[in-house]
Amino acid sequence: MLFGKNKLKDGDYAFVTQDYSGKIRLIIGRIVSLSNSVARIKGSYIIPIGLMEKVSAGRGEGKPKEVLKNPDPNNCIFMLIDNVETGIFDEDLDIITSKAKWINEERFHILDGWIKENLPELFANVLRATSNEGRVQARAILLEKMNSLYERDLKEHMYAVARSTNIL
Repeated sequence: MLFGKNKLKDGDYAFVTQDYSGKIRLIIGRIVSLSNSVARIKGSYIIPIGLMEKVSAGRGEGKPKEVLKNPDPNNCIFMLIDNVETGIFDEDLDIITSKAKWINEERFHILDGWIKENLPELFANVLRATSNEGRVQARAILLEKMNSLYERDLKEHMYAVARSTNIL
């Protein structure tokens, strides 16, 4: 059972890690009902296909491999700067076997913003560009998107990630 700060209840935001057909699936959402260890969560799912491909091809030693083994709300950004599969999530799941963690509302909105604003694809386009011209063009599109964001926390987070990946 989850104790203390990590005890989940109705209305909380959650970050969930699941094994999904041999892949890692992250779920971010709000708990709409909770009975024993079964929670109904509405939100989004994320399958980090780009990072999984990189690691399986042997190009993801160190931090990328560790992130796939132990994803959490603080390191999942490494999954969100590459190609991802996303979708709407509205299902019941066992919060213990699925490794559910409480996250605050701000963290939820930042992660949700990454998905809704299509930021993984924009970052992937820059980082995976095969030519300098392609990288410059993808970077310009990313910067345009960054400058058009109104949500302050998401924008600050995006700039920090862009700096840490040497895009800025």
